[in-house]
Amino acid sequence: MTEKHENLITAYFADQITDSERAELLSLLDTDAEFASYFHKMEEAYISAFIPVFENTKDKNFNIIQKRIGTGRVSISFWKSVAVAASILAMAFLGTALYTGHRFHDAECFFCESDVMTVVAKNGTGTETILPDGTKVCLNASSSLSFNRHFGRSTRDVTLEGEGYFEVVPDSHKPFRVHAGNACVTVKGTIFNVQSYSDESEISVSLIEGSVVLNTMSEEAALTPGHCAVVSRNTNSIHIERADPFASEWRNGKYVFSDKSIPEILQRVERNYGVRFVYADDLFGKERFTGNFSLSLSIDEILSYIDVDRKYRWTRNDDIIAIQKR
Repeated sequence: MTEKHENLITAYFADQITDSERAELLSLLDTDAEFASYFHKMEEAYISAFIPVFENTKDKNFNIIQKRIGTGRVSISFWKSVAVAASILAMAFLGTALYTGHRFHDAECFFCESDVMTVVAKNGTGTETILPDGTKVCLNASSSLSFNRHFGRSTRDVTLEGEGYFEVVPDSHKPFRVHAGNACVTVKGTIFNVQSYSDESEISVSLIEGSVVLNTMSEEAALTPGHCAVVSRNTNSIHIERADPFASEWRNGKYVFSDKSIPEILQRVERNYGVRFVYADDLFGKERFTGNFSLSLSIDEILSYIDVDRKYRWTRNDDIIAIQKR
């Protein structure tokens, strides 16, 4: 590993890298296995130094960084002074805690060449993280949040796929925007829940506290607490209704549903348990349910709870669950 290579990595993490240096770094990551291995070890130590969850090893990780920087152009005092900027990278790689129920795991996140950071919560998991501006974001299962590496400098824009709960830190000069499908939610500081799964025909924004403005290509609407905006993916129309007071209960490992069809309930179970249900289109007819269940229950317990009249039976083959009439 040459001094030039070390300086290149240091410049990248300190956000001082030029376009030509970035191109060189990406090329080395693709062609030089030794460089790539060194980069990823540096990445882990660097990120861990800025994550609260790793507070007990913070000094150790700073020492690792300092040794690897060597005679590079950035001193350890500089690294400490850019903790806010560093948290962008930290969150993008390891700074997100994934949970299943109340158990936490390492995050699964990806870095793209376009400088777009994406945090992913796969089926059966969720995420809870703090963005560089202090905004708290929780992602539900089968969801992702993307943002530019320079988030917070001049803009605060994120893109959501799936479902997310936001507690936005106020900033009158930099509105926070959530892009979800064909809708854009603009806030200055507030608490709200957005559900925007691509396989659903509607996007819903439930406001808990503060105020938001919702835009589509053809309409605009302002929300007040306790209300929900429902956006049609097909027509861009916005409909305002009373918000479900339990819309964000998924954060507490609980699913509350009101007047939902069985397929709608099973769709939520699929995302949170990483399974797929197979059944005839007309199997459940027009049955609808109101109730709740804990996501700590087994799938058999949930299905038994839904099947109050014992009209169905189910068999499981790995992650595929087939449901039929008895």
